[in-house]
Amino acid sequence: MRLVLIDDEKGIVEGLKKIIGRYLPECKVVGEAYNGLEGFELIQRLRPDIVITDIRMPVADGLDMIKMLEDNKIQTKFILLSGYADFEYARRGMKLGVQFYINKPVEEEELHDSVNRVMETIRADRSKLQRLNELKHEVHSRMQEETLRDILDLGNEHTSLVEELLHSAQIPTAGTWFNSIIIEIEGSTELLKEIGFQPLLQHIDQTLRNYYKVYRFRYFGPQIAIVIAHNSNIVYGRLLHVIQGLRQAVYQKLNLSISVGIGTVYKRGTGICQSFEEARNALSYKLIKEGNPVISFTEIKKITEHSHPVPEELITRLEDGLDNMDEEECVAVIREMFRGMAAESGMNPADLQLRCLNILLSSIRKLSFQQLQQNELVGRHILSLEGFSRFRTLEYLEEWMIQVIRGIINFKVEHNLSQKKDIISEIKLYVSKHFNEQISLADLAARFFISPYYLSQLFKRKTGDNYLNFLTQMRIDKAKELLENTDLKVYEICRMVGYLDAQHFSRMFEKLAGCKPREYRKNLPNS
Repeated sequence: MRLVLIDDEKGIVEGLKKIIGRYLPECKVVGEAYNGLEGFELIQRLRPDIVITDIRMPVADGLDMIKMLEDNKIQTKFILLSGYADFEYARRGMKLGVQFYINKPVEEEELHDSVNRVMETIRADRSKLQRLNELKHEVHSRMQEETLRDILDLGNEHTSLVEELLHSAQIPTAGTWFNSIIIEIEGSTELLKEIGFQPLLQHIDQTLRNYYKVYRFRYFGPQIAIVIAHNSNIVYGRLLHVIQGLRQAVYQKLNLSISVGIGTVYKRGTGICQSFEEARNALSYKLIKEGNPVISFTEIKKITEHSHPVPEELITRLEDGLDNMDEEECVAVIREMFRGMAAESGMNPADLQLRCLNILLSSIRKLSFQQLQQNELVGRHILSLEGFSRFRTLEYLEEWMIQVIRGIINFKVEHNLSQKKDIISEIKLYVSKHFNEQISLADLAARFFISPYYLSQLFKRKTGDNYLNFLTQMRIDKAKELLENTDLKVYEICRMVGYLDAQHFSRMFEKLAGCKPREYRKNLPNS
């Protein structure tokens, strides 16, 4: 602990230094002064932990000095040297927050005990401040994660809202490059249940520590989303190398296999959505990239630029057939697709594999990860394609594909997954009961056994708006009710409607209601 001694008698200062040097090895005297004004200037400059000061001194006494320091927001602990006749001074000192006094003449034991009690108080204050700062950091980190979850689910058309959300969450955007990554843990989740996600998150932090800001959080099922914000251009080749190293370290140290999709780099915050969509798209190609489970979107673009896609109208018909569990229609669509492939000349194995992948992804994209795990046929054949070389002819491959489609339909029948039920109405009802909780689109997708990407599209199609706007409007409407009908403070209402940050809540409220929460309450009739 750093100490400053102040007394107008030099002999007392020297005596205190000797006692401290002999009996208080944890303390170091870093300065001394001989009146209150000198002490004020010295303490401002040195910012010591503890000041031992006399009360009665020329120019400015000890209490005047403490008052000046308090007015200048200087935080330190004081021990006052006082005589028995200085009661009035002691009372003034207590009003200034001074808790510790030593009577003159100074006894070694009393000085030792007083300084030790002050040090205990300082340590307790520091520990409390550290816990408070850690809590603030945790709350702030959670708010940033929830904001990024919302941004990833928004899509690319809401650029102004993305900028507003990034600003509210204090995520820097000026002069910042962004990249999105999605990691999926492969195989059995039993080990993951045992060790939890924290060791994997720690490996991510360690591997990506050289980037300016790295935000990582669980996204959906066994998936982790990563958003990198860097204060200079992100070198793509270097990033791929770093992620390859992460995959190897996770396998060697945690015995976990992961696949990774990496989007491209954007020099704007609104590019986060696009980069994440690219990362998700890249990850889907792990089915045909088994030898290299770290897949970049730039690599996928090269593959797809030279391939002939399955006609979109046939994909739409297949999806509609699966929605309606119309086996006859699905089989007819598969046969039409394969007739088109058979009619093309020069179809190489890579093109064939890519075509079949598109068909399979269209078939399963509305299913959640939990459903894919439960579906033995899909899990065995789709999640780990065993190679197309085992199919000797296109006819064999066609029949295998029909078998898979029938398996998906049977699975949906067994688990009552018909899309005819109004899942969006169910979701809206659930949100109306849980709007005060941190429920992202990915959380809802897991609860209602549907993929987040498909849920985002379905919600927009059914309601005309995105999920985040729907949730925000519901929360603000509830906040209005509480402002109108209760005497709760604004920060209490903020927590009750699901916001972690009062400033963000106030901004969202003003955006939708046209005024801040306090103004809204003030302008109520009869208020």
